[in-house]
Amino acid sequence: MEKKTLIFLFGIFVLAYFLRVLFLSKNSLTFGYDQARDAYISQQILKGDIKIQGPSASIPGLYHGVLYYYVLAPGYLLGHGSPIVAAYWMAFLSSLAVFVVFYLGYLLTKKVGVGLLASFLFAISFEAAQYATWLSNPTLGIITVPLLYLGLWLWISKTPRSLGGVGWGPVLAALGLGLSIQSEIFLIYHLIPLCIWLFISRKTVTKKSLIVFGITFLFSISTLILSEFKFGFRSLAGFQALLTGGEGNLAYAKSVGDYFILYLNQIGRIFAFNSYPGNIGWGGIFVIVLAVYSLVKKNKVGSFLAAWLFAHIWVVTVGGTSTPFLMAGIGPAVGLIIAYYLYKCPKPLMFFILAIIIFGNISMILKENSKGSTLFSIQKDMLLSKQIAAIDYTYGEAKGEPFSVNSLTSPLYINIVWTYLYKWYGFSKYGYLPSWHGRDQVGQLDSLEKINKPDDTSFLIIEPLDGIPPQYLELTVGEEDSKTKLLGEQSFGTIHVQKRSR
Repeated sequence: MEKKTLIFLFGIFVLAYFLRVLFLSKNSLTFGYDQARDAYISQQILKGDIKIQGPSASIPGLYHGVLYYYVLAPGYLLGHGSPIVAAYWMAFLSSLAVFVVFYLGYLLTKKVGVGLLASFLFAISFEAAQYATWLSNPTLGIITVPLLYLGLWLWISKTPRSLGGVGWGPVLAALGLGLSIQSEIFLIYHLIPLCIWLFISRKTVTKKSLIVFGITFLFSISTLILSEFKFGFRSLAGFQALLTGGEGNLAYAKSVGDYFILYLNQIGRIFAFNSYPGNIGWGGIFVIVLAVYSLVKKNKVGSFLAAWLFAHIWVVTVGGTSTPFLMAGIGPAVGLIIAYYLYKCPKPLMFFILAIIIFGNISMILKENSKGSTLFSIQKDMLLSKQIAAIDYTYGEAKGEPFSVNSLTSPLYINIVWTYLYKWYGFSKYGYLPSWHGRDQVGQLDSLEKINKPDDTSFLIIEPLDGIPPQYLELTVGEEDSKTKLLGEQSFGTIHVQKRSR
């Protein structure tokens, strides 16, 4: 590969990383329950507490892989518990997908220009920039899913053999699939397009390569298998609920038409967030047309990318609009298919369309990323910058004296976010911790010291009410009113902190 190409590619990587961490210095980071839980667990691993079970999935009984905790741990080690440093670390890893996208684009077309253009489109992708600093397990899919399709293409395209005559294709495909399932268990749906392409290319797929694939795949999901044995095959109940729709009342069951509309809306949004996020309709239709055109023309490269783009159809019944992360890793395929066709256009038209795509993505990054991971967060204002401001307020009002806190949270009555932030940020800056006078935190990963009665100075922290049943606001405030008197209230976005006295 020419030195000039490597310089361009490294420049694209730097651009990708810059766009992803652009607002981290201002603490513009979404930090909610999942992030606090993962921060604790990754640091437990650093202290020698080995884990084999990952985060729980949305279906009771199902768990994602444990890989994310181990990948996240170095970020918290480098930052001494700082979520911001952890986000810088994860953004760096996410940006490495630039090289995978480039290489796949080059292999698909044998054109360096297509590879560079595809990696550039991935670098400026609004969705990819949102994923990069979202401290959650599906983020790993941004790099593992492209790795799967890179391996698959190497496998079926008669790439020169090595690795004992089998080639790297089966190994990379197995690692990509296994690590994607570790990242987000429902990404197992990528097994279907993989099997379809292996069947289409069955004349080039040897038994030896299938054996290598199987062994590597089992190795990559070994912790999931061990977890099943250790915890009594809990996933069986989860898969049963998944297969039955998890609905006990047929009145609430979706019809086929509902799923069709849901699928179109989901892929339309994801396609747009990687092409032209300024207008979801235009961006989504643009990519859908390219993918359908590829299938109709039976173009092998286009059809390969279309199978990747439409892979989510096999799992659309699992999640709704609140689970966009089920499509983690499909975004890079958008950049690849656009680059594939854009490179064939006359240069003036290519640069015109490229300018529109650049404008749409960069403007959306500048608009949204300062607010955290708005594509994925339910509680939009759970930003580290606002949380730190709320903590500073409580210490400032306490004036160095002891104080206690209570909180209304999502999930209900679990204070893990504020416990983590008070211990990481509050204690390091002010030298002491508040007490906790809320509901029992028994069974949680960590908690502040529990007291039975509020201190003379106390605070009620009310998280953004998104996801919290409205009746619990009145209930929680009523409980506080029975023990303390309201003195004032300060708002940090939609995070509210009530100062109270006993």
